Amino acid sequence: MPYAPRRTTFVPTSTTGATFSSSTQNNSILASRIAEKRQELESLMQLRDLSSSFATQMVQLQEKLATLVDGTEAVALIVSNWDSILRAINLASANLVTREEARKTNTQQGDPENGKSVVDPKSQLPETFVRIRIDKEEVGQTSS
Repeated sequence: MPYAPRRTTFVPTSTTGATFSSSTQNNSILASRIAEKRQELESLMQLRDLSSSFATQMVQLQEKLATLVDGTEAVALIVSNWDSILRAINLASANLVTREEARKTNTQQGDPENGKSVVDPKSQLPETFVRIRIDKEEVGQTSS
């Protein structure tokens, strides 16, 4: 099968100047894109550094909050015990008030000889409480 002759065209020499200016334009476009990418890289590096710093601060904050939670639980435990402590003080002092009233009654009745009754200094103190462990494990440890 015979082929038709092909036409070939040659680029005139006057267009080589246009090609040079277009490659220069491409180079300047590439240079500006490279500058943009460098700026973007610097911004990303700053973001990475700031994120790392932020993460470190969050870890420190978490540790401080954990300490705060532990302290808060201890304070809550102490505050919850105040009710029983105040009741114990009230019980110890109740007997003191009863003894004081009895002493006043005795003083009013008085001793016919000198008009005064003798007061025991220990009777002016509240009752002494003794703590007794009731847990079986603790009793076993204290007896051994």
